[in-house]
Amino acid sequence: MAQHPAFFSPWQEAPMIGQTMRVLRLFGPQRRELGVTEAAALLDRPKSSVSRLLRTMEAEGFLARDPDTGRFRLSLGLAALGEVARASTSMQRLARPVLEELVESTGETSNLVVLDGTEAVNVEVVRSSRAVHHVGVLGRRLPLHATAAGKVLLAWASTPGVLDRVLCGPLPRLASRTLTSRGALEAELARVREQGHALAWAELEEELAAASAPVRDHRGAVVAAITTSAPISRLNETTRPALARKVMAAAGRLSDALGHRPG
Repeated sequence: MAQHPAFFSPWQEAPMIGQTMRVLRLFGPQRRELGVTEAAALLDRPKSSVSRLLRTMEAEGFLARDPDTGRFRLSLGLAALGEVARASTSMQRLARPVLEELVESTGETSNLVVLDGTEAVNVEVVRSSRAVHHVGVLGRRLPLHATAAGKVLLAWASTPGVLDRVLCGPLPRLASRTLTSRGALEAELARVREQGHALAWAELEEELAAASAPVRDHRGAVVAAITTSAPISRLNETTRPALARKVMAAAGRLSDALGHRPG
C-alpha cells in the first residue's frame, strides 16, 4: 500500500503500532492533552500526517478529542481493553478492597472515579447486592456539574483550565436539582472544599442520590473520588451525615494506601 510521501525514515519504516506507541508516549502527568500542532512538533513530523494518525487513533478508541478545543487526550477505553489492564493499575487495585468494605458497610454501590478531560469516569465499581440498587457501570462517563464525584474532582482540580472550561460552558439540566448556573456551581464547590465531601440529590437522575470524597496521592493532590450511590428513598436527610462520614473514611484509607500523609 502506498504511503504518504510526508512519512519517511525512520517514521516511514515504522509499523503502525510503532507510530501509535510514539504518540501514546507523548502523554504523561505533565502533558494530559495535545493539539495537532504540538504533537507534530514533538514528533518532528508534518501536521497533516500527524492529524490523520491522531484521528485514526481516536476512531480506534486510543484517544478522545475534546469537542470544544479539538485537543486529544488518552481514552479510558485503553483501560477497558481487559481486566488485566484494570487490575494492573495500582490505584484501582488498592481501591478494590476499600470499595468492597464500603459496600459492606453501607449496602450501596460504590465507585472509584477519576477526571478525564471535562468528564468524570468510573474506573472501578463494586455493586450493591440489594434487589434495588444503583448500577455503577465501569467506564461510564459522567458530567462534572451533576454528580457528587464530579463536584469533588472540580473542587480540587489540578489540571489547568478544567474548572474554567466547565464553568464557561453550558450546564445542562439533567434532573430537577441539577445546578445549571455558574454562580450556583461555584458556591457548591466552595461548600465541598469546606466540608471535605460532596453530595448530589436528584442532580444526575431524578431518583439517584450520592456522596463522594476526595482521594489524595503522596503529594496531596486529589487524583480520584470515592462515591457511594443509591436510590433517594434510602439516602434521605437523616442518613446523609452517616453516609458522608463513611465515604470520607474510605477515601482517607485509600489516600493512606497511596502514600498521603495529612499535614
